[in-house]
Amino acid sequence: MTITRMLDLDELDPTFREAALRWQAAGGNVNMHRVFGQMPEFFQKFVEFYGPLVNHGKVPLRVKELARIRVANLNECDY
Repeated sequence: MTITRMLDLDELDPTFREAALRWQAAGGNVNMHRVFGQMPEFFQKFVEFYGPLVNHGKVPLRVKELARIRVANLNECDY
């Protein structure tokens, strides 16, 4: 199985590096930035799609995260 290398933050496109550093300063995990940073066009489209799903709507973010963790657990996904 191929394992994708995570880029160092200084290897990221400047726009994504700034976003990753802001996320990290807020206590977030930047591994998604480090993996998808290898495909900046895809990552940009993903952020445009995923951002509104996570940050808007009637379901609170906490509930969305709990659901995501539960689904990962049911699928035996360690990360």
